[in-house]
Amino acid sequence: MGSRFGVHAVIKIKFYYDLRSPYSFFAWRRRTVLETAGAELEYTPVSIDILLNLQADREPWAKYQDPLAPPKRAHVMADIQRMSKYWDIPLGGPFSFKPQAKRAMCVATELQRRGLDQTEFIERASKTLWEDARDISDERVLERLIGESSLVEMSHETEASALRLLTRNTQAAYAAGVYGVPSFGHGNEIYFGADRMDVLAASLNAT
Repeated sequence: MGSRFGVHAVIKIKFYYDLRSPYSFFAWRRRTVLETAGAELEYTPVSIDILLNLQADREPWAKYQDPLAPPKRAHVMADIQRMSKYWDIPLGGPFSFKPQAKRAMCVATELQRRGLDQTEFIERASKTLWEDARDISDERVLERLIGESSLVEMSHETEASALRLLTRNTQAAYAAGVYGVPSFGHGNEIYFGADRMDVLAASLNAT
């Protein structure tokens, strides 16, 4: 909320993300757009795979089905490169249309559950996947990310519990109006897309 002195009160904004989404990566790199408008970002891990399945009335972890027609897929792939250049956010990869991030998202969810800061893990995992083009689902890569961030160890039981929580949280997000990532929750409103961060920031500045 602005004031005549130009000072912003802190406004809590939910930042729904999935590490496997390049647009979530763009939003992460552009987060200061919202922070300078007075937003305190609450990082909320969700699964884009679950969101897509819920939209198609399938079970949360039903087998993945590509939701994009070939022309739209071609557009998305071109658009990723276009926005990378426009925002000057370099991409090194990955070159797979569907990078894997389920296990990394379980780590993020466990951090959220414990009330721990997610930002260092998001930064390291995002950079590893989108700049270094490394597979964050690889056991050794993921273990290094967890170790470098001084995070809790992820046992099989902890990971299974985190996956269940990720599923529930994604279902709750969908019920709240989230259908893709990145999305931003401001009160009862949902803003979808890294390019809508500017619209949300303008709204925050105007209040």
